[in-house]
Amino acid sequence: MKRLIAFDIDSTLLRVESLDTAIEAALSRLPDATEARKRLHDFTNGGMTGRIALRDSLEARLKLAALDRGSVIAMAEALRKRVTPGMPALLRQLREQGDDVHAISGGFADLLEPVLGDLGFGRSEIHANRFLFDGDLVSGLDPDCPLSRNGGKAEILNRISTHADTTIIVGDGMTDFEAFEQGAADRFIGFGAIAQREVVLAAAEWSGQSYVRSVNALAGALKR
Repeated sequence: MKRLIAFDIDSTLLRVESLDTAIEAALSRLPDATEARKRLHDFTNGGMTGRIALRDSLEARLKLAALDRGSVIAMAEALRKRVTPGMPALLRQLREQGDDVHAISGGFADLLEPVLGDLGFGRSEIHANRFLFDGDLVSGLDPDCPLSRNGGKAEILNRISTHADTTIIVGDGMTDFEAFEQGAADRFIGFGAIAQREVVLAAAEWSGQSYVRSVNALAGALKR
């Protein structure tokens, strides 16, 4: 049986939200940094729980602080040290047993490609948004990328899973559950080791899907 396993990245493969980590670094230089951080987390939680449309959440976060090419490169390097413990071994095990493993995120490839390369993902196995630049400044996101909007993960999964017998999506947010709910995945595994979102737990329980709170439990849920 050929399985395709799609992992969310932020708060799943990584123990942080990559975009928020980059923006928080930029906000630290502002006089109202504390209030700006609160707004940042409100926008993030709104997008992850489905309270705010994903694109609105992403665009609102990008407007909070100016990111530039240098800060993006520096943060991409720093994120290589933010891998969720236990994930590298689990990914190796899944590949060794013949599973196709992909990374799918509403985050940004500009920040994520170095750490995902460390985790063994090839470029064709990485699916994420991309920044638009005006000179050296981040000016927005590519609106044509499906992952910039709700339902985008289902679109990507439908595209890459044509040769799989079973498709599984793993993640902490409602965008991951939505991909299962829209029929693009056969199974959803909610991952609550980093971020616990009650709406995701409730959705998993309501639909009879798994919800795990550790990498060890995730490995058990993925066992053939």
